Amino acid sequence: MTPHRDILTRQAKDDFDDALRKGYWRSVFSWLTQSNNELLPFDEVRKYIPMRGQHYAGVKQIPLKQIVGSVRRYNDFDRAFLPRHRATINRWISVDRAHLEEINLPPIEVYQIGEVYFVKDGNHRVSVAR
Repeated sequence: MTPHRDILTRQAKDDFDDALRKGYWRSVFSWLTQSNNELLPFDEVRKYIPMRGQHYAGVKQIPLKQIVGSVRRYNDFDRAFLPRHRATINRWISVDRAHLEEINLPPIEVYQIGEVYFVKDGNHRVSVAR
């Protein structure tokens, strides 16, 4: 590994540790205030909202604040898409390192319900972007 890549990997590890620490304190605050800090699971929300079909809307920018849930990875991240445990570290670091190297990653895939979005593919990219 080159010295430049070592520095970026160290920075990405530090970024992950910061995000994990923020997530921990958010969970403590959530517990103390009895507020919900869970990422919304797409299938649970879909049970309560009638939907008729789906269609491809193309590639477009969406506000990060409107991404409120995930199709599969809702246990790995909190409501702010902060990592909840160290199991996600390797993927998170690789995405953050790509961001630090200004490498364009593919767009995330989402489902839209009303004005909010649920990540189908790209949870780590959303987490790093936040």
